[in-house]
Amino acid sequence: MIWESSFWKDDLLVLADKIKRKYQVTAFSEEIAVEFEKDIMLALYSVRKLEETGKLSSNTKGYQIEVESYKNIKNVTKLNWHHIDELYTLDIPIVEKIGADKLYNQIIHSYIFLISTDESEFINGFYFCSDRMRNNKLYFITLTELKRFITYIGNDYPTKLKYDYDESIKDYKVHSET
Repeated sequence: MIWESSFWKDDLLVLADKIKRKYQVTAFSEEIAVEFEKDIMLALYSVRKLEETGKLSSNTKGYQIEVESYKNIKNVTKLNWHHIDELYTLDIPIVEKIGADKLYNQIIHSYIFLISTDESEFINGFYFCSDRMRNNKLYFITLTELKRFITYIGNDYPTKLKYDYDESIKDYKVHSET
């Protein structure tokens, strides 16, 4: 249970700044890749925990993140997952919007997590999909879009909470508003 969310949200805002000041301007290396992946995994897990504990407003549940998706064309396995150019239609991106919950679940349960760089070798985004989604589609999110989302979450402080007891789960459902 998260009691005080400001510490978690402050860390997300620090990451948003780190994306701009480090990941988008530092040449790709193995060390950068490891640090980046850890930062993203922990950030999206934090978002999930903040949402599950009612520390984010209802607006966040409806927040839509723009991604590109690519259809699967070949079975994805533990031995070929990194050959995304052979497994997905990377030449035919489909722009779509996904909810915050879909984003964090796809990343937390990622089967594929591959960093993308621009011509200067700076990180510009990453490909991802969960174990369950791997044979359906692959997603790509730009760092700019991810930074926008993380910044939004880091500044989301609900001002009203409503608790409704739900007999079916024998607990309260929390509704948060700004």
